[in-house]
Amino acid sequence: MNNFIADRFKNRTNAMGSDEFNEKCKYSPINLGLGDLDITTDEIIIKKAMNDAIAGHTHYTDPYGYLELREEICNYHENNFENYKFLEENVLVVTGACHALYLLINSITNPGDEIIVLAPFFPIYANAISLANSVTKVVETKVSNGFQIIKEDLENSISSKTKAIIVNSPCNPTGVCYNMESLNIIREIAIKYNLLVIADDVYDFYTYENSFTPIYTLPDMKERTVSVCSFSKDFAMTGWRIGYVIGNKDIIDCMSFINEAIIYSAPSVSQRCALHALKDFKRIKENLIPIFKERVEYSYNRIKNISYLNCFKPQGGIYLFINIEKTKMTSDEFSKFLIENYGIMVLSGKSFGGEGFIRIACTLEISELKEAFDRMENIKF
Repeated sequence: MNNFIADRFKNRTNAMGSDEFNEKCKYSPINLGLGDLDITTDEIIIKKAMNDAIAGHTHYTDPYGYLELREEICNYHENNFENYKFLEENVLVVTGACHALYLLINSITNPGDEIIVLAPFFPIYANAISLANSVTKVVETKVSNGFQIIKEDLENSISSKTKAIIVNSPCNPTGVCYNMESLNIIREIAIKYNLLVIADDVYDFYTYENSFTPIYTLPDMKERTVSVCSFSKDFAMTGWRIGYVIGNKDIIDCMSFINEAIIYSAPSVSQRCALHALKDFKRIKENLIPIFKERVEYSYNRIKNISYLNCFKPQGGIYLFINIEKTKMTSDEFSKFLIENYGIMVLSGKSFGGEGFIRIACTLEISELKEAFDRMENIKF
């Protein structure tokens, strides 16, 4: 029945790789691939959301999201960051960051327009750009430079078709947090060439060295930045599928217009849970972040002691991007080798624009991470 599939999808590949384990492997499987937190959503906010459902919050909401939730989003950003003020009309509640990216890229691009992504990058960016019949323009960052922005490389990628730059800090997969020099390079180029900046702020809670600085808050960036935010990682709410977008009202209105043809409004109960999560964010953040900071640091220290691996020390996020060049294997080959022989699921760096690397997610307890690294430590090359 392949003839019913549109031509552009017939040779598609899964951007995030396979999630299957080799059944013949003698080891029990350890999944370090998918970035789905192993922690259940906070029980208090679950109960509040369920009580809201019982009270009648089971209907369509305003297409932009509950007004009460959008007001709380405004309050949260204004109270926790300098110069992060906006109105409810600048907010659209969506079903997660990937959904937001799809709506946003379709709202701003014409066929053939280019969007710059900073490699290594989250593979879904390229998928969303392709689905909008636009072009992914890859600008590589270098581990030797701490994955920070090199101005000449970014500026040389600009063409008459360039429409936007996607900025992800803390970054999935590298864990880099862009410093003020890098943020100002992006700001300068965006203003000079009249570009939109798409700020993927999904991991804003997870900064371990310096506090998170939204590029939206830099001078002259409010009108040319669209921030994509999510409750999935910050609040361990991956399955609730809820997030939001902050941006210029014209862009938000266009995104909502497209969205009304897809889902109309985000799930009401998920919105209620998001509302209660924001109201209680300090307690939840204080409980959640130390867990992942410990896991990331533990994993980094274990990797340092494995001779054939090398790793940039993450400054934020929940991932490690590991250099495997000493194995003499490609990223795909080494990923397959780990699954088939040691039962360890990782993601190939190739799909992230980082050949010679693999990505692991620190979404398991220390005991399971220890078992995974014990297995890796016994591999000889």
